[in-house]
Amino acid sequence: MRDPQVNSVSPFLFRNPEEKPFSSPRTIPEVQSMAVTLKTTFFFQSKAGGGDSLPRIKPFRFKAPMATLSTVPTVGLSETFSKLKQQGKLAFIPYITAGDPDLSTTAQALQVLDSCGSDIIELGVPYSDPLADGPVIQAAATRSLARGTNFDKIVAMLKDVVPQLSCPIALFSYYNPILKRGVEKFMITLKDAGIHGLVVPDVPLEETGILRKEAASNNVELVLLTTPTTPIPRMKAIVEASEGFVYLVSELSWSYGSSCICQ
Repeated sequence: MRDPQVNSVSPFLFRNPEEKPFSSPRTIPEVQSMAVTLKTTFFFQSKAGGGDSLPRIKPFRFKAPMATLSTVPTVGLSETFSKLKQQGKLAFIPYITAGDPDLSTTAQALQVLDSCGSDIIELGVPYSDPLADGPVIQAAATRSLARGTNFDKIVAMLKDVVPQLSCPIALFSYYNPILKRGVEKFMITLKDAGIHGLVVPDVPLEETGILRKEAASNNVELVLLTTPTTPIPRMKAIVEASEGFVYLVSELSWSYGSSCICQ
């Protein structure tokens, strides 16, 4: 189900598998070649939106300038969508898994994606049991965890990189790591790291009360999920409660699949 009053489209960026893995010492200009595939998930803006056409995106080569400290503070998810709506544009929201192949490359990738014109970047926290993800993201999470990636290391990296970005970051995390750390402490940590949004795929609407409360207290927009089979009354409740945008699972299958929009 697509509403002409809301915005959509979320490409998932990944390194060209034919290239050699990125090495940590590489500088941003060397990270040049990327390919784009389509997530099996659409992003719908909550309470407002823009156009309805789905652009075709081709593979591209990009040579990014060296990042410098941003003099323009980033805005939140809602402000980003409001701006895009005024301009009649769609949102470009790439996804990457933190720590795959390492956090140094993640930092470089965030800067490159920002330089490429990303409106929001979704950064996945690797988790050992990612039931909502398909084989591509599961493999990325496994590689990341094998390299010793954890939440504290991700936050340390973000504190260095976020001030250099012009677009907001939405963190994608399962609930277990949040619960383990403590919801209040987790949200404070996100705020301190400059994170503007949070997606938690495995918490139903009825259980989001504490998440929504602590997120609001720390200026973090909590993005909720719905599906094409969600009953309309419940979908309306999710749209009303979600902040920034509504995460619509467009297919009843694993997310982050391999269907490509670059052909």
